[in-house]
Amino acid sequence: MRAVEIDRFGGVEELHIVEDRQQPSPAEGEVLVEVTGAGVNPIDYKIRDGSSGVAQKLTEADFPLVLGREGAGVVAELGPGVTDLEVGQRVFGMAPMGHPGGWYAQYVVQPASALAPSPEGVADEILAGSALAGITAWTAVHDLGQVRADDIVLVHGAGGGVGQFVVQLCLAAGAGVYAVASPRHRERLESYGAHYVDYTSEDFTQVTPSPTLIVDGVYFGTYEPSMDHLAPGGRIVMLPTLADLTPAKERGIEISVPAIAPDRERLCALAQQIADGALHVLISEVVPLAQVARAHEIVETGHTQGKVVLDVDLES
Repeated sequence: MRAVEIDRFGGVEELHIVEDRQQPSPAEGEVLVEVTGAGVNPIDYKIRDGSSGVAQKLTEADFPLVLGREGAGVVAELGPGVTDLEVGQRVFGMAPMGHPGGWYAQYVVQPASALAPSPEGVADEILAGSALAGITAWTAVHDLGQVRADDIVLVHGAGGGVGQFVVQLCLAAGAGVYAVASPRHRERLESYGAHYVDYTSEDFTQVTPSPTLIVDGVYFGTYEPSMDHLAPGGRIVMLPTLADLTPAKERGIEISVPAIAPDRERLCALAQQIADGALHVLISEVVPLAQVARAHEIVETGHTQGKVVLDVDLES
């Protein structure tokens, strides 16, 4: 099968396409998916360059490695024991932590529990870029943040892939949302119904009320002032996994970092909101698989307004 491999850690020059990688076979509880699209995420280039914690757990036996933590496609084969999906069914999902990934390929094997049926009327390119950011946001907002209709939510990094999901999920729950981002994101965030805050020209502590929930996708430069600005009894969800939670805990602040784990119930809930138009997923660019290096370069700039997706069509 066709796939994008890396033989070692490094820059985008390490990404190369092979045409003869052995097609995987699903084991007990697994599904073989013929991939149509794969989301490109910061964790991909951090695994590629070796800087991610996931990369540090890899061994020589894991190479050559196929990247890709999320995607969409069609069920090609069911492993033993899988009875809740069907061959030919459209699905989307994400690799669990500890799974090697593998979505940058014509075929990928994933646990059945990490996949969900794709809703009718939603394009694969949308779903290919929805699972990872969507599950991260869902965990932050509902599982940890436990957002309520009476909450005032402050979102740092609101213009990013996860941040835009966080804003929309909080608004859907009835909360008031203050979205901190650069000016290029203003129109979109306001279209969702959020109060926009321009971090390049405004001090969020001066222009927003004290929030009951802060979802911080930035950490550097926002952590300390956020703790001071938080309403009494408020809580913080920190998205960067490297965040040091000790300062907040020493002050008695409820703080947590999402542990991301896909499951069909959450994936289906996300898919339904996308299908209903309650969640808008911005795809900034669809890049042919052959241009995977360019896709990584786009994401590494940190300036995309939406998700970058690889088109895994054999002609791309």
